[in-house]
Amino acid sequence: MTHTTDVLIVGAGPVGLSAAAELRRHGTDCRLVDRLPARLPYAKAVGIQPRTIELWDRMGLARTVVEHAVPMRGQLVYVNGEETGRVELTLPPEVPYGFAALPQYEVERIIEEYLNGLGTVVERGTELLSFTQDQDGVTARLRTASGTAEELRVRYLVGCDGAHSAVRKGLGLDFAGGAFTEEYMLGDVVADWDLPAGYGIRSEHRGADGTTDDLLVCIPLPGPGRYRMAMLVPPELATEDTGGAVGADGVAHGPQGDRRLPELPDLQAVVDRLAPRPATLSQLRWSAVFRISHRIVDRYGEGRVFVAGDAAHIHPPTGAQGMNTGIQDACNLAWKLALVLRGEAGPALLASYDAERRPVGEEVVGRTVRHAEHGMAADPDDPRTVVLREAQLLVGYRDGPLATAPYGPPDVPQPGDRAPDCAGLTTPLAAYPLRLLDILRGRPDHVVLLYAADPTDVIKAVLAPGWDVLAIRTEDGTHVPLVPEYLDTAGEFARLYRPDGPTGFVVRPDGHLGARFPLATTETALADYREALG
Repeated sequence: MTHTTDVLIVGAGPVGLSAAAELRRHGTDCRLVDRLPARLPYAKAVGIQPRTIELWDRMGLARTVVEHAVPMRGQLVYVNGEETGRVELTLPPEVPYGFAALPQYEVERIIEEYLNGLGTVVERGTELLSFTQDQDGVTARLRTASGTAEELRVRYLVGCDGAHSAVRKGLGLDFAGGAFTEEYMLGDVVADWDLPAGYGIRSEHRGADGTTDDLLVCIPLPGPGRYRMAMLVPPELATEDTGGAVGADGVAHGPQGDRRLPELPDLQAVVDRLAPRPATLSQLRWSAVFRISHRIVDRYGEGRVFVAGDAAHIHPPTGAQGMNTGIQDACNLAWKLALVLRGEAGPALLASYDAERRPVGEEVVGRTVRHAEHGMAADPDDPRTVVLREAQLLVGYRDGPLATAPYGPPDVPQPGDRAPDCAGLTTPLAAYPLRLLDILRGRPDHVVLLYAADPTDVIKAVLAPGWDVLAIRTEDGTHVPLVPEYLDTAGEFARLYRPDGPTGFVVRPDGHLGARFPLATTETALADYREALG
């Protein structure tokens, strides 16, 4: 059977949509299917991390996101009615985007519209029944919205189909972890209190033994006074079995559809007990009873089949890490699939997906469990580190298989690190300064940045056929006609990248550094990085 498309993606939540968008941006054919007939109209996930918006900026989506989101400025923590902590989500000035709140259904709408513009539509009401794989591809059996069966042949299959993933089960991946005994009720409501806008609220009651026996967590949503609230389930809504309802796969995670939904008086009763200011709730848009598990797969794929997002790792929604981690899984995998499918890298490149992303998933699962139990304010690290890590700006792959030999001291941006953004780049023709993200936007592939004061150093280093090559230079009025040139007028690039004389950098499609090298060794350094790609 011939291949009908390059990649089949199962699950059209934010992770599957991001995987499809990145693949299409790289010119790769794919199909995206989802068993649900329409997007879910409620806010399962809310927070957007700065690192995710940077990835969307590369795709050209950031402006739409920031126009619809609201800023998250911090978290206020209360214990037994007293304010005990305040987390300010303040980032260094060179970070281009802050923390944001945007309901998942809006995230999905924005990415889906972008994907439609690339010629791909979500095939809704279509379910993956089974699949088999061999050395050359994957054969998948689907049931379409009309109820008919379809068999198709694809080169790769990506499971973005959530906590109860059919792809994960089909691969037989281990999904080790556990479940919280507590059940939570969620509500999307308006509160009329006078608390500062843009701050999340965590208010808990602790008994004489110091344990938390009552909890209220509120996350701002777009709209005056609107919040997504989470609180412990009262006895009348709880299940008799403290293990709670589980899926057919034994995973207890997500909305529980087997009991009465919380109503406004249920939510109001908790707010009356725990809110730091008196508040009347109104305009309940959605509610649910929710179970939380923490699990991670033993590997992110096997052969030609991969998992991403909740199909690979589930954990408490603290700090909005889940959806953001999944979107970054998708972007990491997509550019690698695209290179392999174009014949620009060998299949061994795909092994780096697990090597780079599974350690991130393990760290996120562990951290969110700790924060769910004790709150962000109890994190032992210094506040700056806590905020940068929550922003996912500290995610890096220095120990991964694609990180070529470091150049310079360890405290400068090295292969595997996030490529910092910077401001103050100018050209003779533009009347305004640009950011590095402005320059990288719309470039789907690797970009080589050549930093030098002397234009002859740049001319000697233009040896990267097939990749975008840009020169970043100090302002001296001399133009290099061979490559696009930007002047580091504000000195921001030099301050953040700390080049050691004429220095080159390879920026990967996902915004991490692939290589750092002296320009005199450009040919060798690029050859080494290409070899790492396979």
